[in-house]
Amino acid sequence: MKRVNGAKTSVFAVDTEHVGVLDGVRALGVLCVLWFHFWQQTWLMPIYETPFLAWAGIARINPDVIRRVGYLCVDLMLLLSAFVLYLPYAGNTFRGTPVDSVRVFFKKRFARIVPSYLFAVIVMFTVAMGRGEYAGRSAFALKDFLTHLTFTQMLFNDTFLFTAITAVMWTVCIEVAFYLVFPWLARAFQRKPLLTYATMTLVGIWFTTCISPAIGEPRLMVNRFLTFLPVFANGMMAAHLYVWYAERVKHKAIPSILGTVAAIGALFAVVRMFQMCSAAGAASNQQVWQMRFRPLLSLAFTAFLLGASISAKPVRKILDNRVLAAIAAVSYNLYLWHQWLIVKLCGASGAKSGADIAAKGVSAQWTITIMGLAIAFIVAMLITYAIEKPMSRLILNTRKEK
Repeated sequence: MKRVNGAKTSVFAVDTEHVGVLDGVRALGVLCVLWFHFWQQTWLMPIYETPFLAWAGIARINPDVIRRVGYLCVDLMLLLSAFVLYLPYAGNTFRGTPVDSVRVFFKKRFARIVPSYLFAVIVMFTVAMGRGEYAGRSAFALKDFLTHLTFTQMLFNDTFLFTAITAVMWTVCIEVAFYLVFPWLARAFQRKPLLTYATMTLVGIWFTTCISPAIGEPRLMVNRFLTFLPVFANGMMAAHLYVWYAERVKHKAIPSILGTVAAIGALFAVVRMFQMCSAAGAASNQQVWQMRFRPLLSLAFTAFLLGASISAKPVRKILDNRVLAAIAAVSYNLYLWHQWLIVKLCGASGAKSGADIAAKGVSAQWTITIMGLAIAFIVAMLITYAIEKPMSRLILNTRKEK
């Protein structure tokens, strides 16, 4: 037995503040997205010979699928967000632990994402203006800046598709939209989890299959908020089931074995679905596949999260370790900056496309890639610890509010 909030609980009591395995999942998800964006700029496609695995029929490892569709891990990161946000509410449902008021919830979300986001928007916009990237488009420049400041760039096709800031900002818009409705979704989920889950999932599928095709081309619709409703629903249900499990399971040997098997099976399913998306061919076809299979892919991600979280300790340690935790700690700023930085770095080398970098040879590709990684991590760490965390403490004023 141990104590949580002063009360005795089973050894399986869930820490509603932090689940170590999720750090590793978050870190790996961000790295997959980073790899995809770096590949777009450098065309670096190494294949790793593995003669030491020949006994298992694995003569080489070709991570081509990650390079080509690593962006699918954005869905995983949004799933994680829903899981983490709902975890305290699941604790409240099953254990009676308190949750933040709506006011405090929004204050914490603002402190977490807005300072770093606004800093990135202002810096990137200033650089774009200084480099003449808005030349002859002053009206668009103002629109691009203001919509990014207000998280509304996704509402306009031009600021969504042709921004001079950075393309990855759309993810923050989706996240903010989810924050705006989350307190009420959470309350509905607490009262009627199955009904709320089914409603969110069906609305997302309805929008994706019936509405999106009639509105516009796939690249305009694939990353709209409503298409992510099944992803958020699965994240919230995963948190619900995780706390339910923790409160009821008394013996961990068999569940740990089952969790390990589930995590491995789910990982194979995720890899297979990545391969299917990659095999779809052109980007537009991949986007159609992504919209169609997003609910199913998020279910595979969910099975992996839950399985890994309750798996055997040696398996959990693969994801719950200091290295991945350190990457997870700066993952938000790493995500905001990595694409913009690699694009600028390649541009500074005189390259206009990945073909130009590839034409310089493998050595040049590796050099740009390693430099880009180093710069991206340094920038992410500096902004996280010099801006994000100090500003968060200032906004929250280190006081507990209810």
